[in-house]
Amino acid sequence: MLSLSSQEVENNFTDTLNHVACDLEHIKIKQPGQEPVYIIPAKDYELFIKLLEEAEDRIDIEEADKRINEDGQERLTFEEFLNELEIESESVQNRI
Repeated sequence: MLSLSSQEVENNFTDTLNHVACDLEHIKIKQPGQEPVYIIPAKDYELFIKLLEEAEDRIDIEEADKRINEDGQERLTFEEFLNELEIESESVQNRI
């Protein structure tokens, strides 16, 4: 990974972008007193987003599994759930 100062990137902005786009290399931009910033190729960004979404989905599923398996959790059949939705919907419509 290429590491540049923010001043180097500013002075050579077009070259920096071309380097990422054409050579598909990541560039770390160092800024005085701040966390670094990274420029990455689009395909790597798209992969990152996909992996992030998959990780978030796994976390959601694990949380749902924990809640389903908790003792004392009220359980409804699908029919009971639909009936509750209908009652709530009617209640809201009556208030309007």
